[in-house]
Amino acid sequence: LCLALLAHGARATLRGGGPLDGSVNGASGVLHGSFVLSKRFNLGADPAEEFDKIEIPDENLTHSCAHYVDDSSTVFSRGGDLVLKVAEHCEGGGCMKSGRVMSKDSFKYGLFSFSARIPKCNYVWPALWLVPLDTNGEGVYGRWPCSGEIDLLETVHDQAFGTFNLVAGYGSSGGCLPEAEPVCNRCIPDYCMSTTKDWRTPDARCFVEETNCSAEHPSWDEHVFVLNWQPGELTMWIDPEFQYDGQQRLIGVKPKRRKSDKTAFQTWKKYSRQQTP
Repeated sequence: LCLALLAHGARATLRGGGPLDGSVNGASGVLHGSFVLSKRFNLGADPAEEFDKIEIPDENLTHSCAHYVDDSSTVFSRGGDLVLKVAEHCEGGGCMKSGRVMSKDSFKYGLFSFSARIPKCNYVWPALWLVPLDTNGEGVYGRWPCSGEIDLLETVHDQAFGTFNLVAGYGSSGGCLPEAEPVCNRCIPDYCMSTTKDWRTPDARCFVEETNCSAEHPSWDEHVFVLNWQPGELTMWIDPEFQYDGQQRLIGVKPKRRKSDKTAFQTWKKYSRQQTP
């Protein structure tokens, strides 16, 4: 899968290549296996060296008013960081020019770490996704959502949390289970989608930071978002403590302790294969 960053991004690193299975006990943070640094993105260079800049209207993707452009106003490097931003209204005011990139490198399994300052309020919807190959999510089983999607982070407007979500799908002849049977059409033209996200419960949500929409440029502080993707499970943490052995191999990821019990949201979440769509 390729890394897709929308709206605004900052530093990012990746760790991978655990010699064992790489699974994790999320509560204790013990990794079953060790990890060494496999890839570090050079975000101080021209973004085009590491990322493909996406140019496409979003109306046919997530049906938002975003219009992704590559005119140096929405995607650029500054002070060693990768910056993605909403720059201005489109001509006529029907959309907003925004930034979106996808990593040139693709990955399957490993432990990924991203440091990012996320814009908030004003109804922005920043996200950090892993999708197959290109904007349409073309993968082994077909285009999105047949080949899946991993949402490490999605957050909207003034929410104090980010959503960790898994998406899958199957081909359709015009209906979804149980009313209609799946078909092998690689999700073209019709499909049905399933997701781990349920907006009625806090299960997929992880606390990040209380949001102050009265600030001049509202955003969260810089936070670290971590994903451990292994064949049988996916685990994410926000601002965890990394634990290393004497050879500087990563052997543990300890969840951040909540400052209070006022929120129902944890700072980490794990999905096993049995829980996925």
